[in-house]
Amino acid sequence: MKILCVFGKYQYGKKDRGLSTEYFSFIPAFEKLGHEGCFFDSWDRALYNNFIELNNSLLDVVKKEKPDIIFSVQLGYEIWLETWDYIRANFRCKTINWCTDDSWKYKEHSKFLALHFDLMVTTYEEFLPRYKQQGANAILSTWAIPAQWVLKPKKASDCKYKVSFIGAAHGDRKEKIIKLKEAGIDVSCFGYGWENGVIDADDIPKIFNDSIISLNFANSSGENQIKARVFEVTGSGGFLLTEDAKNLDKVLNGNEIALFDDMNDCIRKIKYYLNNLELRDSLVVNSFQKTSKNYTYVNRVKVIIDVVQRIEKKSLESIDFSKVLEKHKKNIFLIFIRGLLLLLGKAIYGKKKGGRFARRVAYEFSWRVFGSNTYKSKGIVGRMFYSE
Repeated sequence: MKILCVFGKYQYGKKDRGLSTEYFSFIPAFEKLGHEGCFFDSWDRALYNNFIELNNSLLDVVKKEKPDIIFSVQLGYEIWLETWDYIRANFRCKTINWCTDDSWKYKEHSKFLALHFDLMVTTYEEFLPRYKQQGANAILSTWAIPAQWVLKPKKASDCKYKVSFIGAAHGDRKEKIIKLKEAGIDVSCFGYGWENGVIDADDIPKIFNDSIISLNFANSSGENQIKARVFEVTGSGGFLLTEDAKNLDKVLNGNEIALFDDMNDCIRKIKYYLNNLELRDSLVVNSFQKTSKNYTYVNRVKVIIDVVQRIEKKSLESIDFSKVLEKHKKNIFLIFIRGLLLLLGKAIYGKKKGGRFARRVAYEFSWRVFGSNTYKSKGIVGRMFYSE
């Protein structure tokens, strides 16, 4: 089958953030299963001048490639709901959306997308009933490790790094790393915002494999979550020391990974495992065996494809897409509100962060007041902000 992947090549559509997890995970997995993969970048704003161009370009690619399945990871309102409806009504392909961070995004994002895809995939079990209550098709999956990242474990005595962390330096992560270093722990950090910078995707598993301890911070908006790093570290033959998260024990347990409660506990656990290398090595073998067998993206996407193939394609009435495009226009009122929000944002946060603040204020207002219209061509956020 031909599978069109619709997401970003780079994290959040920004080249300086490095390749996205979706790009180096899903496309190789589809191809490893024997499917023909093709790609449309829906995250990089620099590729288009506005959302009209972006949505029209996707339709052009669908017409040209004639995929059997479209696999999407929608960040926000970049692809309109009407665009997905038009695709489903006019092309034979089935559509899938992989939902990220449903613990906080379901209420403001995923629930509005649900009925516009043939299948929704969530990594949060508690949200399956909500999708079903909506009348949407949904299944549970998990993050995983790219098959090409699987590396046999090393003994701790052969590792280059004592402690490492890979991930962007956002939120309170810098403060946490500073606390570790103040406690005399040498932590090598890689990723956007750290001294070592962004690294190539192919080097990520090598660092996990070459670290006695790999850290994972499970914090997210809302609650701790099971990050992709859980599987990436353990499947790369690394030792995972992580914050706990809901249902993590259903995936990997205390015989396979180590948990910490807070930063003081993290310091204690790091020192403990650095002084108990044989125990560390035994946990690595256990976690590697489980993850490499059960939690690769090849395993994940095979199940997803099998499920969507069994779903009966609905017959939908086509829409006049020219009328959809007409609704995506600015007016004097929106131009005024945009200017006001930008002025306020730049006054508070400066030029760089001010634009993000302005867009966020408009977004938070829109999904609460206008609901699903936020994700349509007439959505006020998309009409006011494109590059921010």
